Amino acid sequence: MPAIIEKVKKSGVELYLNLFAHRPETDNQEWDVSPDELRSVAVRWPSQYQWDAASDWVDVLLYGLRSHVPVEMVDNIPQKYRGTVVFEMIIGGRTRRIAIGYSDFMTIEEDCAEEFDLYFKMQFAKRGYGFANVIPGGYVPDGKRLYQHLGNLRKLRQSGNFKFDVYGRFGLAYARETREKAVQLLSDQEHFAFEGGMKTVLYLEFLQEVARSKVCIDMPGLGDFCFRLINYLAIGSCVVAYPHRTMLNMPLVDRKHIVYCREDMSDLVDLCEHYLFHDAERERIARNAREFFDLYLHKDNLVKYYLRNCLDRLKENVGG
Repeated sequence: MPAIIEKVKKSGVELYLNLFAHRPETDNQEWDVSPDELRSVAVRWPSQYQWDAASDWVDVLLYGLRSHVPVEMVDNIPQKYRGTVVFEMIIGGRTRRIAIGYSDFMTIEEDCAEEFDLYFKMQFAKRGYGFANVIPGGYVPDGKRLYQHLGNLRKLRQSGNFKFDVYGRFGLAYARETREKAVQLLSDQEHFAFEGGMKTVLYLEFLQEVARSKVCIDMPGLGDFCFRLINYLAIGSCVVAYPHRTMLNMPLVDRKHIVYCREDMSDLVDLCEHYLFHDAERERIARNAREFFDLYLHKDNLVKYYLRNCLDRLKENVGG
């Protein structure tokens, strides 16, 4: 009975996301996939993940794929690689094997890269991996509720009704030393008010606090990217961040989409102060962040990125 209830809940979430949830302000036409291209495409998706919590990363991709092509849920696709979901895509009658590495670690499973036709890696190392079939996998928000609230959160951010100057709220579980150092630097200065620290709040409260903050601080978690950054970008925040060694499916450009501090954080306070008191620069970065999310990370465009890459990188060998 619990399994049936969970299945019904997931079906309701999928229906809501596909029919009623927030839509991107900009459609990424570079990743458009025509109905003709998809006529001979189908997907076989695993009914069980190697780690149940993988659904937080990949279910939005599953739902998006299902809105474009037939998807069969199957039990016979082994999920043997840790932090990885593997599925099959049938293109023109030929089955291609695809992996999505959602692990927070930058390393890849090299055996997986050698075994599969295409390997999307979240937390993709900027230095690369030496495998032509391993490409950036983008990233997703923490859960699907963000899309339910995103329209209102953006309106709140764009209203300019700010409550906080500089904001950063972090848990203690990951990158504690780096996070505590940033919080200490921001708490000790006297140039502006800092809100947050090492105490978490409920999810929606956190999102609303982000929307009412002029500048938001991003620090690493278990990996260089964490859900917090994606929430910031989605809402359209001016983000001051610790440098990322990883890249998304498109690069974040310093001083355009985001502001990177030095690795020793010696300029963290100065950067926050600068963007706090230079409204035009701050809001330009906030707009660019929102546009970046819509074009490259919003679920509707991200699933097109996956489809486009699967077709372009795998179709040349179909029938060969």
